[in-house]
Amino acid sequence: MFFIFGIGPKTKVIQKSQFLCPVCRTRNTYELKQQRNYFSLFFIPLIPLSKAKGEFVKCLNCGTEMPSTVLNHAQPD
Repeated sequence: MFFIFGIGPKTKVIQKSQFLCPVCRTRNTYELKQQRNYFSLFFIPLIPLSKAKGEFVKCLNCGTEMPSTVLNHAQPD
């Protein structure tokens, strides 16, 4: 028999909304994401091996990934 297994990160989208991106300086949609390490069998994540790591934000316009603290700043409407 042949088994393919390993440990690797899996990213999960927690929230989608809009914000003022500090990079492209326009109001765009973002994804708030979270990562955890998983034990994988045949490239399928099965068992979580760690607690959730830090969250990060990805601007869907420019593709830049930033710390989630950019959402805490005052956003002009």
